[in-house]
Amino acid sequence: MRRDWVWRLRILGTVASLGLLVWLLARQDWEAFFGHARSLSPAALALALALVLLGQLWNVGRWLCLLRGQEIGLGYFQAASYAFAGLFASNFLPSTIGGDVVRILGAARAGPSRLSGAATVVMDRAISVFGMLFLLPFSVPLLEGMIRGAGGLGEISLAATGAPADWLRRIRERVRETLAPWMRRPGSLALSLAASWAGVLCYLLAVWMVARGLAIEVSLAQVAGVTGLTYLITLIPISINGYGLREAGMLALYVQLGATPEQASALALITRALMMLVSLPGAAWLGKSMAGEAGGSGGVGEVA
Repeated sequence: MRRDWVWRLRILGTVASLGLLVWLLARQDWEAFFGHARSLSPAALALALALVLLGQLWNVGRWLCLLRGQEIGLGYFQAASYAFAGLFASNFLPSTIGGDVVRILGAARAGPSRLSGAATVVMDRAISVFGMLFLLPFSVPLLEGMIRGAGGLGEISLAATGAPADWLRRIRERVRETLAPWMRRPGSLALSLAASWAGVLCYLLAVWMVARGLAIEVSLAQVAGVTGLTYLITLIPISINGYGLREAGMLALYVQLGATPEQASALALITRALMMLVSLPGAAWLGKSMAGEAGGSGGVGEVA
């Protein structure tokens, strides 16, 4: 019953955030929007796409390090097939199948238990979030600008967000339980975090290239700041895969940095399209992944 309520909330949140985005887009000069989009050179767009793809390949490496830590025998190509199938499911099939479910099934088939496979996906998510937290120092100037723009509202809202002690205790217990299997192999965690940072850097460079191609005068550090904030926004469980929330957040933040609404909207929509385009190979693997046949004739448990 609770799961149905959460799912309905996420659907409503997605509709609301997409509605906000549509409202913001409707107020823009579409001739200027398409003019900015056409100014982006094909070479820059292709390089940005390659960087987004490289970032996802680094993310596969992040998960693979955790699989090795649990002695789950998936090769890189096999892990990539599950990861990209999950990415496709998250981007295009949010109402039917979760991307994490695909990876959990793949890891469980090759591992000693479903629990160990699920643990690698949970830890992969945690390391992804932890890696993105290192972008928050770049977000400080943006936060200061937002608080100044809102007057005293920021201080009031911050003072009202104290978390109950029981909630924090449960979080600590879950983190401790999740980390326990890797304590014997801390090297796998370090390698996984390094791969996460490499993937983040590729994504930042891709967004920065598209922004510069759209004549948005921002530095890589400013792109990092916006990315850190929008990532945290999309973690709020009120939108499916962050649809609408990410785009609305990018629109507001890049306008604050000096971009026009049309430039910021083009950046948000083009980078979203790049991420969805990169996930398309997962469509070919999704059916096989769910059937336990990913990785070709070598078998799921073969180590590359």
